[in-house]
Formats: sequence, C-alpha cells, structure tokens
Amino acid sequence: MKSEALDISIVSRRGVVWLYLNGPFHNEQAHGIRDKITGLIDDGNRRLIIDMENVVSMDDTVAPMFLSLVNIIKGKGGDIRFIFKNESVSRAFSPFRNLLRIYPDALSLSAGGFFGLLKSRGRVLSKKTGVRLSRPVALILLFTLCGWFISLAFIIRLQSQRIHQQERELTELVRWKQQSEIEIRALRERIRPMEQLGILKDTNEHRNKNER
Repeated sequence: MKSEALDISIVSRRGVVWLYLNGPFHNEQAHGIRDKITGLIDDGNRRLIIDMENVVSMDDTVAPMFLSLVNIIKGKGGDIRFIFKNESVSRAFSPFRNLLRIYPDALSLSAGGFFGLLKSRGRVLSKKTGVRLSRPVALILLFTLCGWFISLAFIIRLQSQRIHQQERELTELVRWKQQSEIEIRALRERIRPMEQLGILKDTNEHRNKNER
C-alpha cells in the first residue's frame, strides 16, 4: 500500500459543494473518496464540483469510479463537474472526457453556457494537443463563421423572394391568357350573326385565302 496521503477539503457555497483534492490519488484511496461523495449525495446535495488540479498523480482505475458517481447523481437529478488541466489527471480521464463536464479552472466554470463550455474544452484540449488559439484569433474565426452564415441566409432569402416573384408573374400571365381567350370567344360570338348575314366576311375564310 502506498503511504502518500490524499487530502480532501469540502466547502459548501450557495448550494454547491466543492471538493478539493490534493496529493497522489491511488486505487487504495478510491473507496474512501467514493464513500465521502456518496454520503454527500445521500444527504441531498445535488450540485458537486471536484477540483483535482492539485492531484499530483492518479492511477488509471480511479477515473471509472468518478464516472459511476456521475451516473448516480444524474439519476437523482444532480450534476458533478470537474476542474483540472494537469497532465496526470487529464491522462487518466482521457477515455471518459466526452462523458464528463470538465473545466480547466473555476473561471471557466463560472462562465457557463455554450461559450463557457467551448472555452473549457478548448483549454483542456490545448493542454493535450499543444494547439492554442489566442482570443483575437478566436474572435476573428467566430465573426467569420457568423458572417458566412448571415451571407448564406441573405442569399437564400433573395433567391426565395425571386422565386416567389417569378411565380406571381407566371400566375398573372396565365390569368391574362385565360381572360384573353374568354374575350376573343365573346367577340366571335358577337360578330357571327353579321358574318351569317353577309355584312362581314367569314374571318376563317378570309384567313385561309391569305394563307394561300
């Protein structure tokens, strides 16, 4: 059994329980930590934040224990969030990163929302991949994407308006054609008695002579 001790501090702030872990985190200590957190959940605490930034080492089998605790508290309508960005804890949690809510620091956690989550994920991933985006570059990329979406929406709207206009013009042409045919038939009915009396020549006969 390893002799190093894992220190744990528990602080309650505005209905949220913060747990600060310091030191090496080995398999032998997992059972005691699980019992403490389970006890907090059983006492009615539904919002937990576990800060492990000062954990200097972590066995690979410790992370699944936290995953089971997340499932337990979610079943009770609660939530557990984790704070860390150091290499040892990040490596141990890497298989479960998409299943847990992980933040690099308390500032990112307090930001919350969609952009806060993006910020937290970006910082944690930058620790692992070495890729970092400065704030100006990130803002430029964000505004560029927004500009693309706005331009695309504007083009789609213009195309839609043009199609509707063409549909209206086509409808008007069809209506005008139908009205013209009705008027032509009515005019023919009026002049037919005159053609029969010989006052006017038969328009069909006159047209046939012209075609010859």
